Amino acid sequence: MATTRTPDKPKPNRSAFRARRVNTLALLCLLGLLLPWLSNLLAGSAGALAWLIDLVSHWQWLFLLGLVVFAGLACCRDKRWAVLLLALPLPWLTASAPAPAGDPQAQVFAVASANVHLDSRNTQALAAWLAQEEPDVVVVLEVSPAYAQGLHALGDYPYQHIVAQDNPFGIAVLSRHPLQQVEVIEDAQGIAHIEAQLQWHGQPIGIIALHPMPPLSPQYHSVRNTKLAALAKQAAARAVPTVLAGDLNATPWSSAFSGLAQLGLRRASGLAATWPAVLQGVVGLPIDQVLVTQHWAVVSRQVGPQLGSDHLPVLVRLVPTLEK
Repeated sequence: MATTRTPDKPKPNRSAFRARRVNTLALLCLLGLLLPWLSNLLAGSAGALAWLIDLVSHWQWLFLLGLVVFAGLACCRDKRWAVLLLALPLPWLTASAPAPAGDPQAQVFAVASANVHLDSRNTQALAAWLAQEEPDVVVVLEVSPAYAQGLHALGDYPYQHIVAQDNPFGIAVLSRHPLQQVEVIEDAQGIAHIEAQLQWHGQPIGIIALHPMPPLSPQYHSVRNTKLAALAKQAAARAVPTVLAGDLNATPWSSAFSGLAQLGLRRASGLAATWPAVLQGVVGLPIDQVLVTQHWAVVSRQVGPQLGSDHLPVLVRLVPTLEK
């Protein structure tokens, strides 16, 4: 009796499956690079969708790295996938508007911002960096009472206003120039920011030190954005050259930066990652920022060394512009 042979099942084409997965990942990275535009379109929304899109839009360097890797792998099978590499400039195109470049021969006003981490106790690394770079003003975030004791010993910064806290929202302003009209303003969440003024070569300069709540919920996302917009309007209304610095818990691709340039604040710091500090940022997030009014132009911007924190500090050198 003849037996009927069951045909062999076709073996799965693992190569095709891997190719589809690589192609999908390349397209997802492209989508990630486009998210800042969508986040800005939703900037006025306080809903969960705007919040989630904004959270994802921060990771532009990770999406850029992913696009290079996965589009490159896809090109090995089909050269047409190389068209995706045209999206490589997007992180620079979708970031918030930077302040203009200035004349390095002019008198420089240098501003530093450093999140030193709540658990830090030793100020030696910060002191060494400040001694090397000599900024005029330093904004320090996550200042604990123990860390504040070390700040008092920084003789090059005799003018200090410190609000030390046993939580991540301790904040301080250190200055080489006398601080005037210092105000500590608490928001509805009990988080303080500092507003001050100083005289620099006879010119009044406004200083705002800020560390808002991270956008852990749609509400916190909305509060952060609203606070930044309000401070931008306030700085513009005073018509005094002003610098806002701190850990803003927002990247230049965030909806938090949407419209800030039109309101009067432009980005003076760069796009290099400052958090997490491991491996000097690599593909992390640039959330430590310096923003300035139209009275300033930028001579240089840089990310500083590791100071024993999960953040890297930033330093910006500014010169006055002719704009008033």
